[in-house]
Amino acid sequence: MNSSFTLTKLDNVKIILKNYKPQIKKMIDFILNLDEIKKSKVFDYDISKVRFDVSFCNDKTIQKINNDYRNKNCPTDVITFSLFCDDKDSLVYRKTADLGQIIVSVETAYRQSKERKETLEKEILTLICHGILHLFGFDHLEKKDYDFVIRMQEKIIRIL
Repeated sequence: MNSSFTLTKLDNVKIILKNYKPQIKKMIDFILNLDEIKKSKVFDYDISKVRFDVSFCNDKTIQKINNDYRNKNCPTDVITFSLFCDDKDSLVYRKTADLGQIIVSVETAYRQSKERKETLEKEILTLICHGILHLFGFDHLEKKDYDFVIRMQEKIIRIL
């Protein structure tokens, strides 16, 4: 199965988008071959390609998005808008499933990378991986689901 994605900046954040393209491509190719992912609702359809968008922003922008769509008036690290798994009327066009959008706050990722003593690049890739899992329908409303998502995310990042 093929994949495609776009990378954009929602505001003036300092991030070099082209540096992330090869790692995200490698990540999604790996994810698409995981047995757990193959159980996702996405694979109930006759598709040959998945696509999604990743946008980067600052804390002010993600706080507004978080408030407008989740009624939480605070910044967060990553927000996903699943167009496929959260919509019972999901469309597949030309055998392509549009999974949705991942929005990452570079400022929050930077703070978290310092707290975890990791590189900013690793933190951002971890957040994107987390977002991709959400786009495939894996949520963490319950502790066991949270543990599963974190375990998958750590496995993927460790291997890559």
